[in-house]
Amino acid sequence: MDNMQILLNNSNVLIIDDSYYNVKILTAMFEQKEYCVKNASSYELGLKSVTENIPDIILLKVNIGNIYGYEICERLKASYKLQKIPVIFIIDENEPIDKDRVFTAGAADYITMPFNYKEVTTRVDNQLKIRAIRLKMKENNDNLKKQVYEGKSQLEEITEELKEFNIMLEEEITERTKTEEALRESERKFRYSIEEAPVPVMMYTQDGEVLKINRTWSDITGYTIADIPTISKLAEISDVFKKDIHKLSNFSEKQSSGEYSVKTKHGNIRIWDFYLACIGKLTDRRNMLIAVAVDVTEKRCMEQLQKNIEKEKIRLSEIKKYDRMKTDFFANISHELRTPINVIFSAIQVYKLKLKECTCENPCSDRYKYIKVMEQNCYRLLRLVNNLIDITKIDSGYFSINEVNYNIVSLIEDTTLSIADYIKSKGLSVVFDTDVEEKVIACDPGEIERIMLNLLSNAIKFTPRGGKIMVSIEDGKKSIAIKVKDTGKGIPKEKLNSIFERFVQVDKSLARENEGSGIGLSLVKALVELHGGTISVKSREGYGSEFIIHIPCKLVDGKASSKNEYGIEKDYTEKINLEFSDIYN
Repeated sequence: MDNMQILLNNSNVLIIDDSYYNVKILTAMFEQKEYCVKNASSYELGLKSVTENIPDIILLKVNIGNIYGYEICERLKASYKLQKIPVIFIIDENEPIDKDRVFTAGAADYITMPFNYKEVTTRVDNQLKIRAIRLKMKENNDNLKKQVYEGKSQLEEITEELKEFNIMLEEEITERTKTEEALRESERKFRYSIEEAPVPVMMYTQDGEVLKINRTWSDITGYTIADIPTISKLAEISDVFKKDIHKLSNFSEKQSSGEYSVKTKHGNIRIWDFYLACIGKLTDRRNMLIAVAVDVTEKRCMEQLQKNIEKEKIRLSEIKKYDRMKTDFFANISHELRTPINVIFSAIQVYKLKLKECTCENPCSDRYKYIKVMEQNCYRLLRLVNNLIDITKIDSGYFSINEVNYNIVSLIEDTTLSIADYIKSKGLSVVFDTDVEEKVIACDPGEIERIMLNLLSNAIKFTPRGGKIMVSIEDGKKSIAIKVKDTGKGIPKEKLNSIFERFVQVDKSLARENEGSGIGLSLVKALVELHGGTISVKSREGYGSEFIIHIPCKLVDGKASSKNEYGIEKDYTEKINLEFSDIYN
């Protein structure tokens, strides 16, 4: 297990959520990751917990009671101690996702219900890793600053000490009053200060002979003076020694050569910041120079890591921008397609009227046949465009449903019976069954009709003649179940997990028996979820499929509707022509 994973295993996670079910699921997920999990059922308890013990990450529900989590997040980010703690919003499945509000409030990310283990743990891991990296970078930067400061101070002290020592030595030699014992003691101190220096130090002569490299130099590079007796040998391990560094001769002059890579004996590369100075003359009158280096390898690695993080942020921003452009393109092209389709459709309707006025025309002639084909394909194109527009609106958060309190049993029954004759004309039978005669819930009748017509269209399309379609309603305590079952060809097992994905078709071959865009079931799923419900499928290839919808049994205040607005009195002809336009058999 690497150091990062060990660090993550000790992470403290605080979950602020009033849902016992949510807390239980998230706690189980994080305990598998060996996180230390705490939870609070209200914002007040959550803020108290944060104050007492600062966590590594906070999972904050967007709405608890009548208070929005955005305000709580802003309060956390206003605190100097808490502003660096990543916050991930928990958004309910029927709660619209306001991305601008999420990130403006200071959140790092968000997760939605129902929870996906891989998504939740990955998003939390990523934020914990970013926080750990930032903390580690800050710690390393602080240590590096301290080391650089200490190194420079020690370098200056050493340089000044060496200068003072050499001046004193020259004066003593000139005066010839220095005793031999004092000279040896001074030399011992000098060598000790060089040898024990905490930074790499090398002493050499003006003609390139290496006189001394200290212990720190050898420990880092692995080289001894026997390996690098001259500057020309040193040039093989670093470019700094390819310069004329031996020409520095002024005692009062010191030179910063900058940063250079140094190759160690084991093949590793270190980055050193070199400082050079002339510190005196030897007995043979050759100038003696000193090279002192500060190892800045870790500092540069941290800087490169920060650059990589910034590049990834830019890349993520570009991906989001491209996704918005793609959504806008679908919206624009869909709107542009609707106008010419309506023009063509209107022309066909006018032509039909003209044909009816022509008494000599045989109703069974090819003209009527071709008009019917054109009319059906216009309906099909119009349905595709409408679906694309609605999918785009849903993705952008601009699609909303108009929920009213309505008898869902009557609505489903009327919709099913309205197409009974059409189903029979295809050689199929239809059965409607319910265990409750009346059930008033909050729903959008128009969108429920659309959902049912789409599912029934699929059932008709994939069920051969002689087959059977069954629509049933089951009343539950918290939700009502609507089931559409057929005895058709069924769905392959490997396709069941992707059947509700956009643009996915069970049969993608050019020779497929039935037409379709792969948008219908994706749109059905989105409309069901806008009602706060769920949709699932059971299928066995060769035996048929069953789609099961669960819609919550809830009511909205002051919004009731009747059959006069929605119901069997309404003309379904247009809707049937539109929703069943891709059925050719």
